[in-house]
Amino acid sequence: MSAFSHLWLGVTALRAFRRGMDTAGYNVANANTPGFSRRRVELAPLEPSAAAYNVPGLGVGVAAVRRDRDPFLDFATRREMSRLGGDAARTEVLTALEPALTAVDGSALTGPLGDLFDAFEALAVQPDDPALRRDAIAAAENLAAAIRRFDARLAEARRAADSRVADAVDRINEITRRLAQINAQQPVIEAGGPEASDLRDERDRLLDELSHLAGVQVVYDERGRANVFLQATGDALVTGTTDMPLRLSPDGEGMQRVYVSRGGERVDLTGVLRLGKLGGLLAARDETLVAYRDRLDAFATAVIEEFNAAHRAGFDLDGQPGLALFLPDPPGARPAAAIEVNTSVADDPRRVAAASAAGEPGNNENALALAGLRESTPAGLGGQTLLEAASALVGEIGRDAATADLSRQASASIVSSFESRRQEVSGVSLDEEAANLARWEQSFQAAARFMKVVNDVTEVALQILR
Repeated sequence: MSAFSHLWLGVTALRAFRRGMDTAGYNVANANTPGFSRRRVELAPLEPSAAAYNVPGLGVGVAAVRRDRDPFLDFATRREMSRLGGDAARTEVLTALEPALTAVDGSALTGPLGDLFDAFEALAVQPDDPALRRDAIAAAENLAAAIRRFDARLAEARRAADSRVADAVDRINEITRRLAQINAQQPVIEAGGPEASDLRDERDRLLDELSHLAGVQVVYDERGRANVFLQATGDALVTGTTDMPLRLSPDGEGMQRVYVSRGGERVDLTGVLRLGKLGGLLAARDETLVAYRDRLDAFATAVIEEFNAAHRAGFDLDGQPGLALFLPDPPGARPAAAIEVNTSVADDPRRVAAASAAGEPGNNENALALAGLRESTPAGLGGQTLLEAASALVGEIGRDAATADLSRQASASIVSSFESRRQEVSGVSLDEEAANLARWEQSFQAAARFMKVVNDVTEVALQILR
Protein backbone atom coordinates (compact mmCIF):
# COMPACT_ATOMS: atom_id res chain seq x y z
CA MET A 1 0.00 0.00 0.00
CA SER A 2 1.53 3.33 -1.07
CA ALA A 3 1.93 6.44 1.02
CA PHE A 4 -0.78 8.08 -1.03
CA SER A 5 -3.10 5.21 -0.21
CA HIS A 6 -2.41 5.75 3.47
CA LEU A 7 -3.16 9.42 3.10
CA TRP A 8 -6.41 8.59 1.35
CA LEU A 9 -7.30 6.26 4.22
CA GLY A 10 -6.83 9.14 6.65
CA VAL A 11 -8.81 11.55 4.50
CA THR A 12 -11.83 9.25 4.33
CA ALA A 13 -11.66 8.70 8.08
CA LEU A 14 -11.50 12.43 8.75
CA ARG A 15 -14.50 13.05 6.50
CA ALA A 16 -16.57 10.29 8.12
CA PHE A 17 -15.72 11.30 11.68
CA ARG A 18 -16.35 14.96 10.89
CA ARG A 19 -19.79 13.94 9.60
CA GLY A 20 -20.36 12.13 12.89
CA MET A 21 -19.43 15.25 14.89
CA ASP A 22 -21.67 17.40 12.71
CA THR A 23 -24.57 15.01 13.19
CA ALA A 24 -24.11 14.91 16.96
CA GLY A 25 -24.07 18.71 17.00
CA TYR A 26 -27.20 18.81 14.85
CA ASN A 27 -28.94 16.50 17.31
CA VAL A 28 -27.95 18.71 20.24
CA ALA A 29 -29.12 21.84 18.43
CA ASN A 30 -32.54 20.29 17.86
CA ALA A 31 -32.94 18.61 21.22
CA ASN A 32 -35.96 20.81 22.02
CA THR A 33 -37.42 20.94 18.52
CA PRO A 34 -40.93 19.37 18.55
CA GLY A 35 -41.14 16.24 16.43
CA PHE A 36 -37.38 16.05 15.77
CA SER A 37 -36.00 12.53 15.33
CA ARG A 38 -32.47 11.80 16.44
CA ARG A 39 -30.07 11.26 13.53
CA ARG A 40 -27.70 8.31 13.48
CA VAL A 41 -24.57 8.02 11.30
CA GLU A 42 -23.95 4.61 9.77
CA LEU A 43 -20.38 3.92 8.63
CA ALA A 44 -19.22 1.27 6.18
CA PRO A 45 -15.90 0.28 4.55
CA LEU A 46 -15.38 1.85 1.17
CA GLU A 47 -15.99 -0.47 -1.72
CA PRO A 48 -12.91 -1.30 -3.78
CA SER A 49 -14.35 0.51 -6.79
CA ALA A 50 -14.73 3.65 -4.71
CA ALA A 51 -11.25 3.56 -3.21
CA ALA A 52 -8.49 5.85 -4.33
CA TYR A 53 -5.94 4.38 -6.67
CA ASN A 54 -8.01 1.20 -6.88
CA VAL A 55 -6.53 -0.32 -3.71
CA PRO A 56 -8.96 -2.84 -2.11
CA GLY A 57 -10.38 -2.18 1.34
CA LEU A 58 -9.14 1.37 1.59
CA GLY A 59 -10.97 3.86 3.80
CA VAL A 60 -14.33 4.34 5.44
CA GLY A 61 -17.43 6.19 4.29
CA VAL A 62 -20.79 7.33 5.59
CA ALA A 63 -23.26 4.74 4.37
CA ALA A 64 -26.28 6.74 5.57
CA VAL A 65 -27.52 9.26 8.08
CA ARG A 66 -30.85 7.91 9.28
CA ARG A 67 -33.56 8.93 11.71
CA ASP A 68 -34.22 6.74 14.72
CA ARG A 69 -37.91 5.80 14.39
CA ASP A 70 -40.04 2.83 15.43
CA PRO A 71 -42.93 2.31 12.97
CA PHE A 72 -44.88 0.24 15.49
CA LEU A 73 -44.70 2.98 18.13
CA ASP A 74 -45.80 5.52 15.52
CA PHE A 75 -48.79 3.36 14.63
CA ALA A 76 -49.76 2.70 18.24
CA THR A 77 -49.33 6.33 19.29
CA ARG A 78 -51.42 7.66 16.43
CA ARG A 79 -54.16 5.12 17.07
CA GLU A 80 -54.44 6.33 20.67
CA MET A 81 -54.19 9.95 19.53
CA SER A 82 -57.37 9.43 17.52
CA ARG A 83 -59.19 8.19 20.61
CA LEU A 84 -57.80 11.03 22.69
CA GLY A 85 -58.95 13.57 20.10
CA GLY A 86 -62.50 12.23 20.22
CA ASP A 87 -62.60 12.06 24.03
CA ALA A 88 -61.16 15.56 24.38
CA ALA A 89 -63.70 17.02 21.93
CA ARG A 90 -66.65 15.41 23.73
CA THR A 91 -65.32 16.60 27.09
CA GLU A 92 -64.98 20.18 25.88
CA VAL A 93 -68.50 20.23 24.45
CA LEU A 94 -70.11 18.78 27.58
CA THR A 95 -68.03 20.89 29.96
CA ALA A 96 -69.32 23.99 28.17
CA LEU A 97 -72.83 23.02 29.35
CA GLU A 98 -71.92 23.23 33.03
CA PRO A 99 -73.10 26.87 33.45
CA ALA A 100 -76.54 25.72 32.32
CA LEU A 101 -76.74 22.91 34.89
CA THR A 102 -76.85 24.95 38.07
CA ALA A 103 -78.30 28.23 39.23
CA VAL A 104 -77.95 30.34 42.36
CA ASP A 105 -81.12 28.87 43.88
CA GLY A 106 -80.63 25.28 42.83
CA SER A 107 -80.75 23.19 39.69
CA ALA A 108 -81.47 24.84 36.39
CA LEU A 109 -84.79 22.96 36.07
CA THR A 110 -85.74 21.38 39.37
CA GLY A 111 -85.35 24.65 41.27
CA PRO A 112 -87.86 26.67 39.19
CA LEU A 113 -90.22 23.67 38.96
CA GLY A 114 -90.18 23.20 42.72
CA ASP A 115 -90.82 26.93 43.17
CA LEU A 116 -93.96 26.65 41.00
CA PHE A 117 -95.31 23.77 43.07
CA ASP A 118 -94.56 25.74 46.24
CA ALA A 119 -96.33 28.80 44.83
CA PHE A 120 -99.53 26.84 44.20
CA GLU A 121 -99.34 25.32 47.68
CA ALA A 122 -99.06 28.83 49.13
CA LEU A 123 -101.97 30.01 46.96
CA ALA A 124 -104.12 27.17 48.31
CA VAL A 125 -103.85 28.74 51.77
CA GLN A 126 -105.36 32.04 50.52
CA PRO A 127 -106.71 31.43 47.01
CA ASP A 128 -108.11 34.97 46.67
CA ASP A 129 -104.91 36.77 47.65
CA PRO A 130 -103.72 38.89 44.64
CA ALA A 131 -100.08 38.82 45.78
CA LEU A 132 -100.03 35.03 45.99
CA ARG A 133 -101.64 34.85 42.56
CA ARG A 134 -98.91 37.08 41.15
CA ASP A 135 -96.31 34.88 42.86
CA ALA A 136 -97.76 31.82 41.13
CA ILE A 137 -97.64 33.59 37.75
CA ALA A 138 -94.06 34.73 38.38
CA ALA A 139 -93.03 31.16 39.29
CA ALA A 140 -94.62 29.85 36.08
CA GLU A 141 -92.80 32.50 34.03
CA ASN A 142 -89.55 31.65 35.78
CA LEU A 143 -89.96 27.96 34.93
CA ALA A 144 -90.74 28.73 31.28
CA ALA A 145 -87.71 31.03 31.08
CA ALA A 146 -85.49 28.36 32.69
CA ILE A 147 -86.59 25.78 30.11
CA ARG A 148 -85.97 28.23 27.27
CA ARG A 149 -82.53 29.11 28.64
CA PHE A 150 -81.64 25.44 28.94
CA ASP A 151 -82.73 24.82 25.37
CA ALA A 152 -80.84 27.89 24.15
CA ARG A 153 -77.71 26.64 25.89
CA LEU A 154 -78.00 23.27 24.17
CA ALA A 155 -78.60 24.98 20.82
CA GLU A 156 -75.61 27.22 21.39
CA ALA A 157 -73.45 24.20 22.22
CA ARG A 158 -74.54 22.57 18.95
CA ARG A 159 -73.67 25.69 16.96
CA ALA A 160 -70.29 25.93 18.68
CA ALA A 161 -69.57 22.26 17.92
CA ASP A 162 -70.64 22.79 14.32
CA SER A 163 -68.23 25.73 13.97
CA ARG A 164 -65.42 23.59 15.32
CA VAL A 165 -66.36 20.82 12.87
CA ALA A 166 -65.76 23.27 10.04
CA ASP A 167 -62.42 24.32 11.56
CA ALA A 168 -61.34 20.70 11.97
CA VAL A 169 -62.19 19.86 8.35
CA ASP A 170 -60.28 22.92 7.13
CA ARG A 171 -57.21 21.87 9.09
CA ILE A 172 -57.48 18.26 7.89
CA ASN A 173 -57.52 19.51 4.30
CA GLU A 174 -54.50 21.74 4.94
CA ILE A 175 -52.57 18.79 6.35
CA THR A 176 -53.46 16.40 3.54
CA ARG A 177 -52.53 19.05 0.97
CA ARG A 178 -49.10 19.42 2.56
CA LEU A 179 -48.64 15.66 2.84
CA ALA A 180 -49.26 15.33 -0.89
CA GLN A 181 -46.61 18.01 -1.49
CA ILE A 182 -44.14 16.15 0.73
CA ASN A 183 -44.85 12.95 -1.18
CA ALA A 184 -43.87 14.80 -4.35
CA GLN A 185 -40.69 16.32 -2.87
CA GLN A 186 -39.37 13.36 -0.91
CA PRO A 187 -38.46 10.96 -3.81
CA VAL A 188 -36.76 13.79 -5.69
CA ILE A 189 -34.52 14.66 -2.75
CA GLU A 190 -33.78 11.03 -1.88
CA ALA A 191 -32.98 10.14 -5.48
CA GLY A 192 -29.57 11.71 -4.87
CA GLY A 193 -28.86 9.26 -2.06
CA PRO A 194 -29.36 10.84 1.41
CA GLU A 195 -32.56 10.43 3.35
CA ALA A 196 -34.78 13.54 3.44
CA SER A 197 -34.80 13.46 7.23
CA ASP A 198 -36.16 16.95 7.85
CA LEU A 199 -38.96 16.39 5.37
CA ARG A 200 -39.80 13.04 6.94
CA ASP A 201 -39.88 14.67 10.39
CA GLU A 202 -42.35 17.26 9.10
CA ARG A 203 -44.44 14.48 7.62
CA ASP A 204 -44.52 12.60 10.93
CA ARG A 205 -45.55 15.73 12.83
CA LEU A 206 -48.38 16.28 10.37
CA LEU A 207 -49.48 12.65 10.62
CA ASP A 208 -49.57 12.94 14.41
CA GLU A 209 -51.77 16.03 14.18
CA LEU A 210 -53.96 14.42 11.54
CA SER A 211 -54.43 11.35 13.76
CA HIS A 212 -55.60 13.62 16.57
CA LEU A 213 -58.11 15.26 14.23
CA ALA A 214 -59.47 12.11 12.57
CA GLY A 215 -59.04 8.36 12.69
CA VAL A 216 -56.67 7.59 9.82
CA GLN A 217 -54.59 4.70 8.56
CA VAL A 218 -51.19 5.32 6.96
CA VAL A 219 -49.75 3.01 4.32
CA TYR A 220 -46.25 3.59 2.90
CA ASP A 221 -45.53 2.65 -0.71
CA GLU A 222 -42.30 1.30 -2.18
CA ARG A 223 -40.95 4.85 -2.59
CA GLY A 224 -41.53 5.67 1.07
CA ARG A 225 -44.49 7.97 0.39
CA ALA A 226 -47.32 8.12 2.92
CA ASN A 227 -50.80 7.25 1.65
CA VAL A 228 -53.53 8.20 4.11
CA PHE A 229 -57.00 6.65 4.42
CA LEU A 230 -59.95 7.24 6.73
CA GLN A 231 -60.04 4.38 9.20
CA ALA A 232 -63.85 4.33 9.41
CA THR A 233 -64.56 4.02 5.68
CA GLY A 234 -61.28 3.40 3.87
CA ASP A 235 -61.71 6.53 1.76
CA ALA A 236 -58.39 7.99 0.61
CA LEU A 237 -57.29 11.38 1.84
CA VAL A 238 -53.81 11.23 0.27
CA THR A 239 -52.68 8.92 -2.52
CA GLY A 240 -49.20 9.57 -3.80
CA THR A 241 -48.99 13.22 -4.76
CA THR A 242 -52.77 13.72 -4.83
CA ASP A 243 -54.92 14.84 -1.91
CA MET A 244 -58.68 14.26 -1.72
CA PRO A 245 -60.11 17.01 0.51
CA LEU A 246 -63.19 16.59 2.67
CA ARG A 247 -66.14 18.79 1.71
CA LEU A 248 -68.75 20.57 3.83
CA SER A 249 -72.36 21.39 3.07
CA PRO A 250 -75.07 22.59 5.50
CA ASP A 251 -78.21 20.55 6.10
CA GLY A 252 -81.72 21.81 6.76
CA GLU A 253 -80.80 22.87 10.30
CA GLY A 254 -77.71 24.71 9.13
CA MET A 255 -75.39 22.03 10.54
CA GLN A 256 -72.38 21.17 8.40
CA ARG A 257 -72.33 17.71 6.83
CA VAL A 258 -69.02 16.11 5.89
CA TYR A 259 -68.67 14.62 2.42
CA VAL A 260 -65.99 12.83 0.45
CA SER A 261 -65.76 12.17 -3.26
CA ARG A 262 -66.02 8.47 -4.04
CA GLY A 263 -65.92 7.41 -7.66
CA GLY A 264 -67.04 10.84 -8.76
CA GLU A 265 -70.02 10.82 -6.38
CA ARG A 266 -70.42 12.80 -3.18
CA VAL A 267 -70.82 10.51 -0.16
CA ASP A 268 -72.02 11.73 3.26
CA LEU A 269 -69.69 10.47 6.02
CA THR A 270 -71.15 12.54 8.86
CA GLY A 271 -72.83 9.61 10.57
CA VAL A 272 -69.83 7.25 10.50
CA LEU A 273 -66.89 9.46 11.48
CA ARG A 274 -66.46 8.95 15.22
CA LEU A 275 -62.71 8.95 15.82
CA GLY A 276 -60.46 11.92 16.39
CA LYS A 277 -61.49 15.45 17.22
CA LEU A 278 -63.76 15.62 14.18
CA GLY A 279 -65.53 12.39 15.13
CA GLY A 280 -65.93 13.51 18.74
CA LEU A 281 -67.44 16.82 17.67
CA LEU A 282 -69.85 15.13 15.25
CA ALA A 283 -70.94 12.61 17.87
CA ALA A 284 -71.51 15.31 20.47
CA ARG A 285 -73.32 17.57 18.01
CA ASP A 286 -75.55 15.02 16.31
CA GLU A 287 -76.11 12.43 19.00
CA THR A 288 -75.44 13.62 22.54
CA LEU A 289 -76.79 17.17 22.29
CA VAL A 290 -79.73 16.11 20.12
CA ALA A 291 -80.67 13.50 22.70
CA TYR A 292 -80.56 16.13 25.45
CA ARG A 293 -82.79 18.48 23.46
CA ASP A 294 -85.26 15.66 22.78
CA ARG A 295 -85.38 14.90 26.51
CA LEU A 296 -85.88 18.57 27.29
CA ASP A 297 -88.69 18.80 24.72
CA ALA A 298 -90.39 15.78 26.30
CA PHE A 299 -90.11 17.48 29.69
CA ALA A 300 -91.51 20.77 28.33
CA THR A 301 -94.36 18.89 26.66
CA ALA A 302 -95.23 17.18 29.94
CA VAL A 303 -95.16 20.51 31.80
CA ILE A 304 -97.46 22.16 29.27
CA GLU A 305 -99.93 19.29 29.08
CA GLU A 306 -100.07 18.54 32.79
CA PHE A 307 -100.44 22.12 34.01
CA ASN A 308 -102.81 23.12 31.21
CA ALA A 309 -105.12 20.16 31.86
CA ALA A 310 -105.19 20.86 35.60
CA HIS A 311 -105.65 24.62 35.13
CA ARG A 312 -108.49 24.17 32.66
CA ALA A 313 -110.27 21.96 35.19
CA GLY A 314 -110.62 24.91 37.60
CA PHE A 315 -112.26 28.33 37.70
CA ASP A 316 -110.85 31.82 38.20
CA LEU A 317 -111.99 34.52 40.66
CA ASP A 318 -114.71 35.65 38.25
CA GLY A 319 -116.13 32.16 37.88
CA GLN A 320 -114.73 31.67 34.38
CA PRO A 321 -113.28 28.31 33.33
CA GLY A 322 -109.51 28.16 33.54
CA LEU A 323 -107.41 28.87 30.45
CA ALA A 324 -104.23 27.15 29.27
CA LEU A 325 -101.49 28.17 31.70
CA PHE A 326 -98.63 27.57 29.24
CA LEU A 327 -98.30 28.08 25.49
CA PRO A 328 -97.96 26.67 22.90
CA ASP A 329 -101.09 24.62 23.39
CA PRO A 330 -100.86 21.94 22.12
CA PRO A 331 -97.06 21.74 22.31
CA GLY A 332 -95.21 22.19 19.00
CA ALA A 333 -92.18 20.49 17.51
CA ARG A 334 -89.76 22.32 19.81
CA PRO A 335 -91.80 23.24 22.91
CA ALA A 336 -88.70 23.83 25.03
CA ALA A 337 -87.69 26.71 22.79
CA ALA A 338 -91.17 28.29 22.70
CA ILE A 339 -92.75 27.62 26.09
CA GLU A 340 -94.21 30.71 27.81
CA VAL A 341 -97.02 31.64 30.18
CA ASN A 342 -100.34 32.46 28.53
CA THR A 343 -100.44 36.27 28.36
CA SER A 344 -104.17 36.23 29.18
CA VAL A 345 -103.28 34.73 32.56
CA ALA A 346 -100.00 36.59 33.06
CA ASP A 347 -101.66 40.00 32.50
CA ASP A 348 -104.56 39.31 34.89
CA PRO A 349 -103.84 37.40 38.12
CA ARG A 350 -107.61 36.96 38.60
CA ARG A 351 -107.49 34.44 35.73
CA VAL A 352 -105.50 31.97 37.83
CA ALA A 353 -107.92 29.05 38.23
CA ALA A 354 -107.49 28.13 41.90
CA ALA A 355 -111.08 27.04 42.52
CA SER A 356 -112.74 23.76 41.55
CA ALA A 357 -116.19 25.33 41.19
CA ALA A 358 -117.53 28.57 39.73
CA GLY A 359 -118.52 31.37 42.10
CA GLU A 360 -116.45 30.12 45.05
CA PRO A 361 -113.52 32.56 45.41
CA GLY A 362 -112.32 30.86 48.58
CA ASN A 363 -112.22 27.41 46.99
CA ASN A 364 -108.65 26.13 46.87
CA GLU A 365 -109.15 22.62 45.50
CA ASN A 366 -107.76 23.34 42.04
CA ALA A 367 -104.75 25.13 43.51
CA LEU A 368 -104.13 21.97 45.53
CA ALA A 369 -104.56 19.90 42.36
CA LEU A 370 -101.98 22.06 40.59
CA ALA A 371 -99.59 21.67 43.52
CA GLY A 372 -100.35 17.94 43.53
CA LEU A 373 -98.84 17.61 40.07
CA ARG A 374 -95.61 17.27 42.03
CA GLU A 375 -96.48 13.58 42.42
CA SER A 376 -97.97 12.94 38.96
CA THR A 377 -96.18 10.69 36.46
CA PRO A 378 -96.90 11.96 32.92
CA ALA A 379 -97.05 9.29 30.22
CA GLY A 380 -94.23 10.80 28.16
CA LEU A 381 -91.68 10.65 30.97
CA GLY A 382 -91.42 6.90 31.42
CA GLY A 383 -93.02 6.71 34.84
CA GLN A 384 -91.05 9.61 36.31
CA THR A 385 -92.51 12.65 38.00
CA LEU A 386 -91.76 16.06 36.55
CA LEU A 387 -89.16 16.72 39.23
CA GLU A 388 -87.55 13.31 38.71
CA ALA A 389 -87.40 13.85 34.94
CA ALA A 390 -85.81 17.28 35.35
CA SER A 391 -83.30 15.97 37.87
CA ALA A 392 -82.49 12.95 35.68
CA LEU A 393 -81.78 15.13 32.64
CA VAL A 394 -79.50 17.49 34.53
CA GLY A 395 -77.82 14.58 36.29
CA GLU A 396 -77.28 12.71 33.04
CA ILE A 397 -75.50 15.67 31.49
CA GLY A 398 -73.28 15.97 34.54
CA ARG A 399 -72.51 12.25 34.55
CA ASP A 400 -71.80 12.24 30.81
CA ALA A 401 -69.40 15.16 31.23
CA ALA A 402 -67.62 13.39 34.08
CA THR A 403 -67.46 10.11 32.14
CA ALA A 404 -66.09 11.87 29.05
CA ASP A 405 -63.43 13.55 31.15
CA LEU A 406 -62.41 10.25 32.75
CA SER A 407 -62.16 8.70 29.31
CA ARG A 408 -60.09 11.68 28.15
CA GLN A 409 -57.74 11.29 31.11
CA ALA A 410 -57.33 7.57 30.41
CA SER A 411 -56.63 8.21 26.72
CA ALA A 412 -54.18 10.99 27.60
CA SER A 413 -52.35 8.65 29.96
CA ILE A 414 -52.02 5.99 27.24
CA VAL A 415 -50.82 8.52 24.68
CA SER A 416 -48.32 9.89 27.20
CA SER A 417 -47.01 6.39 27.80
CA PHE A 418 -46.51 5.74 24.09
CA GLU A 419 -44.99 9.18 23.63
CA SER A 420 -42.47 8.45 26.35
CA ARG A 421 -41.50 5.18 24.69
CA ARG A 422 -41.27 6.90 21.33
CA GLN A 423 -39.12 9.62 22.87
CA GLU A 424 -36.76 6.97 24.15
CA VAL A 425 -36.26 5.81 20.57
CA SER A 426 -36.39 9.08 18.63
CA GLY A 427 -35.72 11.78 21.19
CA VAL A 428 -32.36 13.43 21.73
CA SER A 429 -30.49 12.62 24.95
CA LEU A 430 -27.98 15.38 25.63
CA ASP A 431 -25.85 13.04 27.75
CA GLU A 432 -25.76 10.44 24.99
CA GLU A 433 -24.94 13.03 22.34
CA ALA A 434 -22.17 14.43 24.52
CA ALA A 435 -20.70 10.94 24.71
CA ASN A 436 -21.08 10.48 20.95
CA LEU A 437 -19.47 13.85 20.31
CA ALA A 438 -16.49 12.88 22.47
CA ARG A 439 -16.22 9.54 20.68
CA TRP A 440 -16.32 11.17 17.23
CA GLU A 441 -13.80 13.79 18.34
CA GLN A 442 -11.37 11.14 19.61
CA SER A 443 -11.72 9.22 16.36
CA PHE A 444 -11.13 12.40 14.38
CA GLN A 445 -8.00 13.22 16.40
CA ALA A 446 -6.74 9.68 15.96
CA ALA A 447 -7.21 9.92 12.18
CA ALA A 448 -5.42 13.27 12.18
CA ARG A 449 -2.50 11.80 14.12
CA PHE A 450 -2.42 8.88 11.69
CA MET A 451 -2.13 11.31 8.77
CA LYS A 452 0.61 13.23 10.56
CA VAL A 453 2.55 10.00 11.10
CA VAL A 454 2.12 9.05 7.44
CA ASN A 455 3.26 12.52 6.43
CA ASP A 456 6.30 12.36 8.72
CA VAL A 457 7.28 8.91 7.46
CA THR A 458 6.84 9.96 3.87
CA GLU A 459 8.99 13.06 4.42
CA VAL A 460 11.76 10.95 5.98
CA ALA A 461 11.59 8.51 3.08
CA LEU A 462 11.89 11.34 0.56
CA GLN A 463 14.91 12.77 2.38
CA ILE A 464 16.61 9.36 2.29
CA LEU A 465 15.90 9.04 -1.41
CA ARG A 466 17.33 12.49 -2.05
